[in-house]
Order: sequence, then C-alpha cells, then structure tokens
Amino acid sequence: MRRFLKASDSDRKLDLVSFFMLELCLVEHQMLKYRPSLLAAAAVYTAQRAISRCWRCAKVCDMHSRYTRDQLIECSNMMVQFHQIAGGGKLTGVQRKYSTFKFGCVTKVQPADFLLG
Repeated sequence: MRRFLKASDSDRKLDLVSFFMLELCLVEHQMLKYRPSLLAAAAVYTAQRAISRCWRCAKVCDMHSRYTRDQLIECSNMMVQFHQIAGGGKLTGVQRKYSTFKFGCVTKVQPADFLLG
C-alpha cells in the first residue's frame, strides 16, 4: 500500500482515505477473491477518485502496481458500494475509527458514486 501511495505522490488525506477504503474491505467476505496487491491498488485508485483527483500518474502507477485501470474497476466498484453503506450495519468500527480527528475525519469524504455507472 505504501508503495502505491508513494508512486501516486500522495498527501495525508489520500493516505487516510486509501487506508479507510482498504479497511472497509477487510471485513467483507466478497473481497477475499482479490489479491492483496489489487486491493491496495484499487483502494488508492478509489480514494483518488473520491477526493476528486484524477489518476494522475497512470504510467508510474501502472508500472508500480502492474494493474491497468480496467483491472481495478471491478474491485473499485465494490469499494464504492461498501463506502456507501459504511456505518449502516453491525460492523461500524472502521467508520467510527476514521471519523475521529486523529484520522482526519475522512468518513466525510463522499463516495465516488460516478464509478458505479
């Protein structure tokens, strides 16, 4: 994850939103079919899109992650769906954790709904 964040020239907000996306997926059974490296790359991609940043360094990120945008889309769409329902079920620990000032209140970032369509 750190490698992908470094390759995308991330700031603190992107770091926190990426880790939030990744932690939302850790408790979901459907995400077990994806490799950890794909989850990390998709988390960074989804976080960039959620905070209205483009996939700026596509060539650099493709080189570091070895995943193309098309490969990230399916995993990213599932992350967006989990982000939409975060805090609504029984497992709200991740939502509570990232709603604190220590973690930048990143739960206030709107889900990247446009990735679903």
